[in-house]
Amino acid sequence: MQPISDFAIVIVAAGRGERAGGDGPKQYRSLAGMPVIARTLNAFRSWRQDCPVVIVRHADDERLLADALGGDIGHVMTVEGGATRQESVRRGLQALAGMAHPPRSVMIHDAARPFVSARLLD
Repeated sequence: MQPISDFAIVIVAAGRGERAGGDGPKQYRSLAGMPVIARTLNAFRSWRQDCPVVIVRHADDERLLADALGGDIGHVMTVEGGATRQESVRRGLQALAGMAHPPRSVMIHDAARPFVSARLLD
C-alpha cells in the first residue's frame, strides 16, 4: 500500500538509450558500482521516503529493473511505457490517478539522470 501524499514521482525508464551506444539501456548500466536507475531512485528516496514512486519501464526490461533495484522493487509501482516518452509519462500518470488517494502534484524525472539534488527537489 502506498502512503498518502500530496505529490508523487514518475521516473521514466522506458527508453532504449541507443544514442549513448554501449551494451543495453543506459539507465541499467553501472555507475561507480551501482546501476544508474538505482542511483536515481536513491536520490528521491534520500530526499523523501513517503511519496509514491512510479517507474515506467520498457516492456522488455522487467528483469533488468528488478535486478537493478534489488530488494527496493517492492517499494515502487511499475508500469510499461509506450512508444514515445509522452505516452510513457501518460501511463505513469494514469497509474497514479488509479490510487485511492491520487497526488495533487507529480514530479517527472528521467531515470538516466541520477544526480538530481535535494536542493533542486525542494
